[in-house]
Amino acid sequence: MIKDLVSIVVRTKNESFWISKCLHAISLQDYKNYEVIVVDNNSRDNTVEIIKKNFPKTKIISYKSKIFLPGKALNLGISKAKGKYIAMLSGHCIPKNNKWLKNFVKNIKQKKIAGCYGKQEPLDMSNPNDVRDLYYLFGRDKKIQTKEPFFHNANSIIKKSLWNKYKFDENTNHIEDRIWAQEMLNLKYKIIYEPEACVYHFHGVSHSQNISRVSKISKIITKSSITKKPMICAITVIKKPILKKDNNYLIQGAIDDLLKIKKIQKIFIVTDDLKIQKKIKNRKIIYIKRPHNLSEDILGADQILKDAFVKINKKYKPTHLLSFEEIYVFRPKNFFKKLIENYDDNYDCLVPISCFSKDHNIWKKNGLEMDVVYKTSLPSSINKHLVYREIKGLGCIIKSLNIEANGRESSNTKFFEVPNKFAFSYDTSLINLVKQFQ
Repeated sequence: MIKDLVSIVVRTKNESFWISKCLHAISLQDYKNYEVIVVDNNSRDNTVEIIKKNFPKTKIISYKSKIFLPGKALNLGISKAKGKYIAMLSGHCIPKNNKWLKNFVKNIKQKKIAGCYGKQEPLDMSNPNDVRDLYYLFGRDKKIQTKEPFFHNANSIIKKSLWNKYKFDENTNHIEDRIWAQEMLNLKYKIIYEPEACVYHFHGVSHSQNISRVSKISKIITKSSITKKPMICAITVIKKPILKKDNNYLIQGAIDDLLKIKKIQKIFIVTDDLKIQKKIKNRKIIYIKRPHNLSEDILGADQILKDAFVKINKKYKPTHLLSFEEIYVFRPKNFFKKLIENYDDNYDCLVPISCFSKDHNIWKKNGLEMDVVYKTSLPSSINKHLVYREIKGLGCIIKSLNIEANGRESSNTKFFEVPNKFAFSYDTSLINLVKQFQ
């Protein structure tokens, strides 16, 4: 049986370091019925010369424009394509294995599928911000999109028949792929994300370091009405809940405060002691059994959060998580509400901090001895300056895209200052000390 011809359109600009790797990976594909078209945008290095010398069967089209318009470049390349399907690659994207094209074709052949995009993985040499971006956006699970217009032409495939009717926008210099995907969804077509059609991508995709570009993309997305309505869910990780007086759980106060906030859609309690659900009941509260392999005391909250998020995301798909810990009970009034009000979506996390610059060791008398209750670890040279400590357990907001890759850690964090008196966790020795002075 003769396989359908696929035209692979590769966009390049000064890709001399990558283009051989990209085209060589294409040549190793199991799916052999393809042609390669390179659309080069005025490369000043020897990109074109490398292609001509090492890949003579590749068709090269020169795209000459002072302002690079990705949609215009793609349309130019596709107009010369003979294939039934059009696969698109950036010159610095390298197919991960020989199944890349085959995995694309099996998806795009389906009815009512307009396009399919694949996973992008960073390289060891990638910038840490780029690593973060790629892991944020490209998950491990295949999905069919009927409402979400995310699409990425650095690694994708579409039907030529649809492109004949609906070409890429030639007037925008950003996100022509998502604009096209939105148009397809409006026509009741579907978009597939196929993680098995994977490429290595040296660069990130959000361009978080380029403020000008971020601003332009934001305006385009807003204008195109393809933003996703925020869905905030709260989550806490506890092993065995702490009991307060009168047989009440310590966490009850935080739960009561969260239940008053309309913007909180659901509250997830991850625990290995489900007796708590008999005590604290509400339709907004969902209990998740903490896996046995993640029940060790040495495990941090982030590792358990990542595991829980995978389960939560399959059904609820929250855009943000408000993470908090039961041991932080000394919260300011309306803390969670104020936290949400202070969140800025230009950041990945919002984390409370408290100034510890004037702290000294706290001691209590034990017979003739003095025992330290609270010990500073800051040298005097640092202690002279304003030094802040993050208090994630008090409550912090994280983009869901950040959770799976980094947990609550991020280099793109906004901070929310709270008074020092609220920074203490529920510690028996400290509570006992306070009682001595009451």
